[in-house]
Amino acid sequence: MARATWPARLVLVFLLASFAAATQALRWRADALRATPEATRFDIPPLPADIARPFSFGLRSLVADFMFLQAIQIHGGQRAARSAEAGAMDDRAINRLLTYATDVDPKFAGAYRFAGNAMPRHTTDGKATNVLQARDILKKGVVERPDDWRIPFALGFIESYYLGDFAEAAHHLAQAARAPGSPAYVAFLATRAAAEGGDLDFGFQLANAMAAQASEESTQKEWQERLLDLRMERDLRAIDAALARFREHAGRPAGSLQELVRAGVLAGIPVEPHGGRYEVDSSGAARSTAGQRLRIRGRHGAMAGLEVR
Repeated sequence: MARATWPARLVLVFLLASFAAATQALRWRADALRATPEATRFDIPPLPADIARPFSFGLRSLVADFMFLQAIQIHGGQRAARSAEAGAMDDRAINRLLTYATDVDPKFAGAYRFAGNAMPRHTTDGKATNVLQARDILKKGVVERPDDWRIPFALGFIESYYLGDFAEAAHHLAQAARAPGSPAYVAFLATRAAAEGGDLDFGFQLANAMAAQASEESTQKEWQERLLDLRMERDLRAIDAALARFREHAGRPAGSLQELVRAGVLAGIPVEPHGGRYEVDSSGAARSTAGQRLRIRGRHGAMAGLEVR
């Protein structure tokens, strides 16, 4: 192998020294983050990522690591009792550093996983911040690293828990379930999110596919049970719709399913797939005596009034 020329060596040394100096400067600025005015802060290198990438001479991972370490340092230095302004400055710095790291090295799985876990932050005034920024970074990650189930899983969690977008969450959780090494529970979460988002057809498709490829009898049984749950949810939604139509026309809630059939708003009482029966509970909602509905419980109560930004 031919030795590098002196000009090439000088260029390489200069680049390494520049990145090292930028990293040290970032460390000093991170230490003084709360005492430094916003106008004088600088949290990414002066070279844009699209320029740094081709000129990194094979050191792309090293450059991305520098940015990632700075993001970890800022996140680790955050204090619960900090001002709103300082917290917002931290959020912006972490977002810019992780965005830069993944722009320089789009295959950097660790940066994507860290973004999903560390970026969303609850504030004392009832808001969740850095959620949309984390979602954008993770969307890039699911394209660049389809082999890492934790990236679409984190994206699905953010979409369901913070944003209430269960349809998108279901698709990303299903993508996580199909990736190598994903736990079995991820696919079950995907079907539950699909049911919550109203996409029962997608839930059926995923459950049938998972049942068909299950190699263990116990796993096959679990997926057959999930298919029964989906059938039950489909029936209950049809009954809910009939109850709403009856209330709209009669001006009062229906007392029984038979009353819905007599009124012509329900074609017939479906057979409960678990062996139980359907009925109208004391609140006027449909329920099964044999199974729990496929709903994601706790999210709406926990997130009521929470502003996401």
